[in-house]
Amino acid sequence: MLLSNGRWNLLRMSPIRSLLTLTLYGLLISVAVAGGARQPAAPQPPGLIEVPEDDGAVPLISPQGVDEPEIRIRTEGDTTVEEYSREGRVYMIKVTPRQGPPYFLIDNTGDGRFMRHDGPLPMTAPAQWRIYKF
Repeated sequence: MLLSNGRWNLLRMSPIRSLLTLTLYGLLISVAVAGGARQPAAPQPPGLIEVPEDDGAVPLISPQGVDEPEIRIRTEGDTTVEEYSREGRVYMIKVTPRQGPPYFLIDNTGDGRFMRHDGPLPMTAPAQWRIYKF
């Protein structure tokens, strides 16, 4: 509450209003002090190079050695055979006959035994990434 002499009388205000007023004054004073309290930067020793500021973005890493599957397409009579291989090993074969739907032969375990899957590949197949090769 502002008195006739131009001063605030915090004792005559309600407790919440006086708390809000004191908080507002405290914030204003801390902002003013923090803005003026900056010290000049210390001189850098000779031989240092300038490093750009980090914007926090993670760079996209494209590791070398990660290869796309090699696809070899051949025709056997009336069917088209597509062999998908990685690191020299065939892991999937797509067979497209002239008549009828295509089907897939997939090596799930890596032992060279292929299992037949009719129609599109199941989307619920677990991810199979090699973490370490012995």
